[in-house]
Amino acid sequence: MTRRPDSVPSSRRAADAVSALAVAGRHCPVTAALLLALLMTAPLVDALAGSGAVRALSTGVPALAAGRWETMLTAALVVPGYAARGLTTIVVLALLAPVERRFGSRRLALCLVVGQVVATGTGLGLVTLLGLGGERWAQLLAGQLATGPLPGVLAVAGLASAWWTPLWRRRVRLGLGVLLSMLVLYSGQLDDVLRWAGLVTGLLAGALVRIARRGPATPRSVVVERGPVSRRESRALVALLVAATAVGPLVAALSRSPDGPWAVVSHLFVSSRPPRGVLRAVCGPGGNAGDCRDLQDRLRLTGFGPALTSVLPVLLQLVLAEGLRRGRRAAWVGAVVLAGTLTAVGAAVVTVVLHSPSEQLSLLAARPGTLPTVSLWAPVVAPGLVLGLLLMTRSRFDVRAAPGSGRRWAVLAVGGIAAVVVAYLTAGLALTSHDAGAPGAGRLLLDLPARLLPPGYLGEVLPRTAHLHGIVRVLVGWTGMACWTVLVATAWRTVRPAAPPGDLVRARQLVRRHGDGALSFMTTWVGNRYWFTGSGQAMVAYRVIGGVALTTGDPVGPADERATAAREFTAWCTDRGWTPCWYSVTDSVAETLPTMRRVQVATETWLPLGQLAFVGRKWQDVRTALNRATREGTTTHWVHWNSAPLTLRDQLTRASEAWLADKGLPEMGFTLGGLDELTDPAVRCLVALDADGAVLGLTSWLPARREDTPVGWTLDLMRRTPGCPPGIVELLIATAALTFQDEGALFVSLSGAPLALPFGALADADALARILQAAGRAVEPVYGFRSLLAFKAKFQPQPRSLWLLYPDPTDLPRIAAAVSHAYLPHMSIRQAIRLARALARSHARPTRGPTTVGPPTGGPAIVGPTPTATRSR
Repeated sequence: MTRRPDSVPSSRRAADAVSALAVAGRHCPVTAALLLALLMTAPLVDALAGSGAVRALSTGVPALAAGRWETMLTAALVVPGYAARGLTTIVVLALLAPVERRFGSRRLALCLVVGQVVATGTGLGLVTLLGLGGERWAQLLAGQLATGPLPGVLAVAGLASAWWTPLWRRRVRLGLGVLLSMLVLYSGQLDDVLRWAGLVTGLLAGALVRIARRGPATPRSVVVERGPVSRRESRALVALLVAATAVGPLVAALSRSPDGPWAVVSHLFVSSRPPRGVLRAVCGPGGNAGDCRDLQDRLRLTGFGPALTSVLPVLLQLVLAEGLRRGRRAAWVGAVVLAGTLTAVGAAVVTVVLHSPSEQLSLLAARPGTLPTVSLWAPVVAPGLVLGLLLMTRSRFDVRAAPGSGRRWAVLAVGGIAAVVVAYLTAGLALTSHDAGAPGAGRLLLDLPARLLPPGYLGEVLPRTAHLHGIVRVLVGWTGMACWTVLVATAWRTVRPAAPPGDLVRARQLVRRHGDGALSFMTTWVGNRYWFTGSGQAMVAYRVIGGVALTTGDPVGPADERATAAREFTAWCTDRGWTPCWYSVTDSVAETLPTMRRVQVATETWLPLGQLAFVGRKWQDVRTALNRATREGTTTHWVHWNSAPLTLRDQLTRASEAWLADKGLPEMGFTLGGLDELTDPAVRCLVALDADGAVLGLTSWLPARREDTPVGWTLDLMRRTPGCPPGIVELLIATAALTFQDEGALFVSLSGAPLALPFGALADADALARILQAAGRAVEPVYGFRSLLAFKAKFQPQPRSLWLLYPDPTDLPRIAAAVSHAYLPHMSIRQAIRLARALARSHARPTRGPTTVGPPTGGPAIVGPTPTATRSR
């Protein structure tokens, strides 16, 4: 009889686990040895918990003062508690194993030992210095002991991050930095300080080693990540910071002994239960009636309802953080309002603390004059920093809700809260109608706003308008919780993805029926506004920047309506005082508006389908790429981004973000698609995988439709992973073109090559065109426009001119500024200086062939000899 898999004896499973560990140990012996040491010492540590033996192995200021310097290493083998031991195991595996596989076991062992000693010494040195300065928190830390290997592990991770890819370097540094900083500020234990010191010392050591190897003349610093951050990545990082600052006070409030400088903020979220002995003494015979009433009020703030009132504001911030990750402007507005409100309330708290007698601040356990400055101002500084971060990153959150969403949210939120308040008043008055001394409706309403605050604010430092008792007090506590629930539910409804109604739906319908232009699908992207003809049969996508109405390609609509739409839109802009600027339009629009001046801004490469076959000498490069793929086992697969496997999307995201960070140039928008644009279900992605299933490259294709049937496809995004073999780009484009031809498509657009005109195009060009050509030559070493055009020539395309139409030469400065801002909406002064330096360095030394292309006006990026990820359109 065949044995079922789940009936395998436990001894066999244990043997299999030991075998797996042995295999892992051969690859990562230092990591395995550390985990084995922690496993072997665990029973002894648990048996001797709290004894002098464990304290003798722990490190701290008292241990070093007694001359036990060896405790900086012995403490690494002591991890008390199952939860702490499990967390330590996860961290060791996640951080040390990859480092050991890359840098070797000997280097890891040396760095781990040195890192543990240096991190522990640095952390204890900081504690000693702060204690000598009279810092109360440091004096408390000076009496504590610390255990565990995480200071050394984090020091190794910080050191190794200097050699990681820019994407993971930024993610790991920021993620660990935020987490460890929150623990230091809110929990504030000695273990937290030593872990933070480990990460910081590792980062500094990595920076010094990289600088020493590169030499003092290196133009790029490794201390601070200087690569630009994409919109997608920056949104995620801001959301992470908002979420961390929201959860930090609550986690500290649930901690057994929060001693950090900002731990006072946690007390404002959760009200502490007064000691029973104090309550009996104050409320017993001879006690003070007023003090007894205050203690009883604090006791009522520690029930289940008040606890939910403490959690729901944090949950609301987490919901808004999720909206920030998605780039929603509504979430940004909500986060700004909430952070501003918490800052204002924090200012009120600080004011009350500064002007209140110490006996009224029993929770703070300190006189206002003796409370550390960093703790005193924490209720203002913590939300104030979040508010400042949100205001500085406003432009990153440009995904607007559908028209009318704000009104619907106001109706739902205000209506829900009003219903809760009405129910509360009705129940409160009905339940207390028999009590002559019960508060009336006016007193209940005046007291209600304060009850919406977390219990700590209410119970300690903010005055109350009424002392409520009995069932009315219970109703007030639960009413605040109900109001927060309404806000959380309506906020989630607002920030979650939803079907876009209004003008965008009308625009999408026209694109499906009449969007047969190469740029037509781009009109549906975020940032566009829409103008419709009187009949509603045609539309123009545009954006207004500095008084310039900048269009996205040709009008979309029936062929006989497009000329009318072009003329009427031009007149409509003029009537409103805007400068109409038709950008990247074809010859048909240019001929429709003969009074407007034109200048060619790009050359679109157009590949007719129907008889495409890669036969003949001129297709040699393409055939070589196809043959290489067959020989090496490279395959291509069509996917949609939202339904693609998570591992595939993660590889592509890492490649894209690494390219952007390593390139050192700001991310572009307007007609340049990014990862956010791949989420549209109409966009198709072609992915190249090697024989092992690893991603080698990606191309995305936008549909050009006629009566909801694709008649052509436009190349948008193109990426190559680092180290991929040559010919991947050619393989993806050739495979896509043959697929579209088999499906009945009429053309493939390889997009435009900006500022790179075909030979002889300058014969009769005006002065502006010559200036643009000079600009193209100037930025060629960085963006490689001519390399892009030369690459596309492999596919024997037909060139098509793309024009910029403008009414008057005097408008050109404003138009130039508008186009630049459309493509680089998030460029900072620092990034502009970096771009100028890159151009200067490129012209100061000769180039060695094509470079990676990332054009600002359209067209897919291509890559020369150096394998990097690429960017298109």
